[in-house]
Amino acid sequence: MLGKLMKYEWKNIWKAGTLMLLGMLVVTVIGCVVLRMPGGLVTEIADGNNMNATQSWFVLSSFVATLILYVIMLLASTWGMLIFLGIRFYRSMYTDEGYLSHTLPVTANQLFLSKVLVSGVWYLFITIGIGISVVALIVSLMTGLLNIGELSSVLTQYNGNIWEFLADAFYELGRTYEEEMGINLLHYGITLLLTYVAGPFITMVTLFGALTIGQLSSKHKGFMGILTYAGVTILSSIIGSTVQSAFMFGTNVMSSSGGFSVTTNMAYDINVITSLLIAAIMYGVSYYIMNRKLNLD
Repeated sequence: MLGKLMKYEWKNIWKAGTLMLLGMLVVTVIGCVVLRMPGGLVTEIADGNNMNATQSWFVLSSFVATLILYVIMLLASTWGMLIFLGIRFYRSMYTDEGYLSHTLPVTANQLFLSKVLVSGVWYLFITIGIGISVVALIVSLMTGLLNIGELSSVLTQYNGNIWEFLADAFYELGRTYEEEMGINLLHYGITLLLTYVAGPFITMVTLFGALTIGQLSSKHKGFMGILTYAGVTILSSIIGSTVQSAFMFGTNVMSSSGGFSVTTNMAYDINVITSLLIAAIMYGVSYYIMNRKLNLD
């Protein structure tokens, strides 16, 4: 039955998610074209070559406008999808539509889990799309910059292979971070990947849990759910920072007496564990409310 619930949920979400991904694709393509200007048109503008004042103003305006549009699109994709999924969950669970959902021959856990899984997958798609978009823009920008004057000789050393250049650049950057800041890149990379994949699902559990708590209110249930989500997010940050500070203080005391010292990786792990614990608590609270305290009045 869980599979059928997920299939139904997918049908109600895929159009909005696909539209946001297509919008991101269009803006990314435009951004990649415009960001090549630092190696061509913009450079000529700076040198005063081949362009009159009107052309220069038009190109620079296009460059700035595209960057602004790109930032707006990223924010709209992230927050827009989060808002859409939150509204979709609330309407299907705690409004008139919720009466039908809760009369289905399924458990509350199946209902909640189906929405978390499908919504989390789509939020992951958006996150991956943003990552690909940023990488595409960085490569486009670097390609343009490396074609400028003396910088082109850097790319010549790699036979024009921008990927080989970026690989070496990131390797050197990573080595510097590891030596100067004590970051174990393998540990950090694995943790970052797991967080990247699990993060959208953690966000969905936290958001849906907050909306579930909010529906206990007699008035303004949706608004109370939003306040609960904001409060839980802030609380999670405070708890993570507090535990991290206490852990660092304790390990620093131990290191001064010959014990071990805290690392940047350990500090990052604490934040990840805190998020997982908060999500687990929110899931448990949601399960309890839907089974014992459901209020659809």
